[in-house]
Amino acid sequence: MTKKIGVVILTYNRINLLEICVSKVLNQTYGDSEILIVDNNSEDGTRDYLESLEGIDKLYLSENLGPAGGFYEGIKHFAENTNVDYVWLMDDDFFPHKSCLEELVMNTNEETMVFPYVREKNFASRRSPGWWGVLIPLRIVETVGYPRADLFFWSEDTEYLQARIIQKYKYQQKWISSAKGVHFTVRETNYRKPWRYYYEIRNSIYSRLYIKEITFLRIYKLFRTWFKLLFNILLKENGKAQKLKWFFKGTFDGIFKNLGKRKELHNLQTLNTKNKLRNFN
Repeated sequence: MTKKIGVVILTYNRINLLEICVSKVLNQTYGDSEILIVDNNSEDGTRDYLESLEGIDKLYLSENLGPAGGFYEGIKHFAENTNVDYVWLMDDDFFPHKSCLEELVMNTNEETMVFPYVREKNFASRRSPGWWGVLIPLRIVETVGYPRADLFFWSEDTEYLQARIIQKYKYQQKWISSAKGVHFTVRETNYRKPWRYYYEIRNSIYSRLYIKEITFLRIYKLFRTWFKLLFNILLKENGKAQKLKWFFKGTFDGIFKNLGKRKELHNLQTLNTKNKLRNFN
């Protein structure tokens, strides 16, 4: 019996990558799928491009909810409004090989989450589940729920795909080496924006203190991450005062479970961007 797939592509201000991702998904050898593109309130012409596409559903969010909120809405759409059997999840910078979905479907069942072999743009490889082509049965979603939208950015995929689905509910995971794809964006390790420092340290602290079982190793890794990010700001960054401010706010909020999107941080980022454009013009 054919398994029906709901594809969720999450995008935000990366129309050039999105166009490639969509073409790769449309070219899959496995054809029984419904595609939903969740637009996280892009401002780069993405909506005009999406309106030109036929046979693809679109969900336009009124504000950027981050990957956590975006995948929450995408998975919810398929779970509550359709009869698909699986959801196939990806960011707009994941480019699946044409047989990727077919290989995943051939190697799964209703109790197993599967994910492809992923090569990074810099030729590093990923062999763990993330927002790069993971395929999840709806039966699992019905049991474990949706991703935590209050995490907004960072650790939301780890919480959902590993800490919850695998560790808490004990579902099986399987890496399918014959299913292949490319994750095209290389994550920057230095020169982060203030908002990245805030969410990275907040969610890292919260995850290791309250989501996962506390162990000496996890506490050690938490302190190591904290000091590494702090020294990055002190030794490598410009705008140190602002980044330190949000780094310590993130530390406080992670310890005291203050989650969600910090709108004032994003309003500040938007204001800085507009000022730069004004000065340039």
